[in-house]
Amino acid sequence: MQCAIIEFARNVCGLKGANSAEFKKTKYNVIDMMADQRNIKNMGGTMRLGAYPCAVQKGTKAYAAYKKELIYERHRHRYEVNNKFRKVLAEHGMVFSGTSPDNNLVEIAELKDHPWFVGGQFHPELKSRALTPHPLFRDFVKAAVEYNKGKK
Repeated sequence: MQCAIIEFARNVCGLKGANSAEFKKTKYNVIDMMADQRNIKNMGGTMRLGAYPCAVQKGTKAYAAYKKELIYERHRHRYEVNNKFRKVLAEHGMVFSGTSPDNNLVEIAELKDHPWFVGGQFHPELKSRALTPHPLFRDFVKAAVEYNKGKK
């Protein structure tokens, strides 16, 4: 999701040089370190870890995949979508379909009018199994099959 946000900011929103503060400090760090992580000197064991709640917005691809308004997903990171840029990203079509319950952290981002542009801040691979795929993986494959059918 983070790299998708960077690409969208650069090529759709016109934020030339947009990046993640994790990669390079720029005028447009659309991905930045979480505020509560900035002053930590000893990084060991201080990341946002474990299962976190995510409020899923009805009427989105994420909601269609999960069929729930509240999910829990696993994390391991210090960087998040920079809230200073959420408005400009949304004005250009980015939908923040999953957020922390307080709406402070973006967990899922998608494009409404795209066959399947959905990115998660979490690690869906950790909950996916051969016979019970993660909802986002399952619906991604379904969208790819439907897209391919339309090309014939």
